[in-house]
Amino acid sequence: MSGLFYRLNRRFGPLSKLSQDELLASRREAMKATLLASAGLLISGPSALARMGRPPAGKRVVVVGAGFGGLACAYELLAAGYDVTVIDARNRVGGRVLSFNDIVPGKNVEGGGELIGSNHPTWVAYAEKFNLKFLDVAEDADLFTPIVLGGKPLDEETCNKVWEELDPALATANAMAEPIDAFEPWKTPGAKEIDAQTVESWISQAEGDANLKAAMRAQLAGDNGVGCEQQSLLGLLAAIKGGGLEKYWSDSEVYRCDGGNQLLATKLAEGLGANRIVLKLPVTKIDTSKGVCVVTCADNRTLECDDVVLAVPPTTWGKIEIKPGIPTDMAPQLGVNVKYLAQVKKRFWLDAKRSGFSLSDTDISWTWESTDGQDTGDGPAGLTAFSGAAAAAAMRGTPAGERDAKYAKDMEVAQPGFKENFINARFMDWPGDQWTLGGYSCPKPGNLLTAGPKLRAGLGKLHFAGEHCSHAFPGYMEGALNSGVALAKRLAVRDGAAK
Repeated sequence: MSGLFYRLNRRFGPLSKLSQDELLASRREAMKATLLASAGLLISGPSALARMGRPPAGKRVVVVGAGFGGLACAYELLAAGYDVTVIDARNRVGGRVLSFNDIVPGKNVEGGGELIGSNHPTWVAYAEKFNLKFLDVAEDADLFTPIVLGGKPLDEETCNKVWEELDPALATANAMAEPIDAFEPWKTPGAKEIDAQTVESWISQAEGDANLKAAMRAQLAGDNGVGCEQQSLLGLLAAIKGGGLEKYWSDSEVYRCDGGNQLLATKLAEGLGANRIVLKLPVTKIDTSKGVCVVTCADNRTLECDDVVLAVPPTTWGKIEIKPGIPTDMAPQLGVNVKYLAQVKKRFWLDAKRSGFSLSDTDISWTWESTDGQDTGDGPAGLTAFSGAAAAAAMRGTPAGERDAKYAKDMEVAQPGFKENFINARFMDWPGDQWTLGGYSCPKPGNLLTAGPKLRAGLGKLHFAGEHCSHAFPGYMEGALNSGVALAKRLAVRDGAAK
């Protein structure tokens, strides 16, 4: 809901009273506050020496998965003195973060994880550490943001009414989220009862008309990749609390990394060193049942270690023989999400004083400009269509030869002029990727109480990292980074390598 709330707030709500310069300045102040609050978050941080304990006596850790969670965990463990090896089946680092510079020549377009919040402490801390710069998501308060419901665009008066009803609806969610333990939500009083409820139950009880509820369903189903009736209310409330309550709605999707989000994966990998990362090598077996853990790879090589970190999507766990096995109730739910990365002749939506952002309940959940913050002049730009849940399934089920026509039809409703400005596109089918097999996590009712504690505690010498392990920031790059850093710190404290 953060995208819908932010856009309507910027157009009709309190944020509309701020100039663009004032809003950007407030973002900078928020990021400074986040950076200050993240002091001590990283073992590798500037005050690390004050927090270091005794060296971990050559303890060896194998990290399976070179996405953001695995890389962050390995990087921090190395800083604490561990002997670390990272293995990944892909031919690159970054996992579900993949930056392209060939879709719109000379510009960056994100094929996977895209948006960063000023309320994302681990991303902000690493950006500071590696001197990475952020690009602001486009500020277009004077432009109309299209909302398409029932296949028809809403007029401005109706959009204003949606905003008037959305603001108090989200205020009730903030109030419910305030007592939630964002990082260990199962510890919240009454957690079992809350986790049994669905997001749909919250929406259906909200005060407001049919348009408000349809917009809420379209946003949350699209964003999370599953229908609202399959989403845990406790999961949503934990994310709201983790994002800072009201700041979850306003600050969670305000930046991209200048030069591509994949730059952070590159920096972490460089810090680890090429000799510690093995790519293009699937892991086939993990055995942690004995005194020494053994990781077996597809080429039959074996690596012995003291601990194993499994940092791949839970949808791919079945590709690995794991001994002892992982209980079936540990696997969190992953949604179905796809992206359509289009190159268009120009920012044609500006001619009609429309935003490149739109929300729809068609088979396209969201559109946004993928090249905003990058100077394209009057030349080609990027426009992304994002789909989740049933919308994503429909796009995945469309034959490849018919997909462009299907997208063009739905895009014309929200962004008229798309057909005549279309140049080419790339379809990012993450659920069809053999090393992902899904979008990103969204807990189903009951998931947090069964899977959550086990994912955090691990199974003996087998530990878990990835955005599916972060209940405060699920689905975001921050979730993966935060989970890896937090796990590294827990292991270092366990072994006396950090205080």
